[in-house]
Amino acid sequence: MNVAARQNDEARVAAVVLAAGTATRLGEQKLVLELGGRPVVTWGVDAALGSAASQTVVVLGYEAERVRAALGARPVTVVVNQEYEAGMSTSLKAGVRALDPACEGAVFLLGDQPFVSSALIDRLIARFRVSGKGIVRPKVGDVPANPVLLGARLFAEVLSQHGDVGGREIVARHLDDVDLVEADDPRLTIDVDTRADYDVARSHA
Repeated sequence: MNVAARQNDEARVAAVVLAAGTATRLGEQKLVLELGGRPVVTWGVDAALGSAASQTVVVLGYEAERVRAALGARPVTVVVNQEYEAGMSTSLKAGVRALDPACEGAVFLLGDQPFVSSALIDRLIARFRVSGKGIVRPKVGDVPANPVLLGARLFAEVLSQHGDVGGREIVARHLDDVDLVEADDPRLTIDVDTRADYDVARSHA
């Protein structure tokens, strides 16, 4: 259990870091590339571990052992999605299945989105607990962004999805159940999909 979670028994929201993709656009395993002195994947994982999340699950797939090695001895629950080639939905489902049944929700982070902070995760969790909304996510300017917090009442929809779909479809079905949290860090929109994206990330690390 995270230190922050031990200090706050009400923090029953987990973090799920999705790190199973094939990185086809970059042409190599992007999650183990060096960024600011540590592997890309560890940025989101460390943000989750430093937050009030009650549990941190990391879903691996493509080159799972390389990414697992990059995580070192971090106290996370590692799940290997053997079906990762079938699309994002399989990783979401693997993450949900690994959660403590007592979780009230989960913040889903993208493993290639390095500039999510522990403070932002905490803000999402805090808003979730007071808003009563099933979906909480940040927005940068007028643009909704990741990570996305889904309440447990939506987990059944996650588990019913198939193919290369993620949380976007669930959000689209429940627009009246979305709470947006203002985020003032433009780096939040950076993810590492291409070599150019990686260069941009390195310039901000």
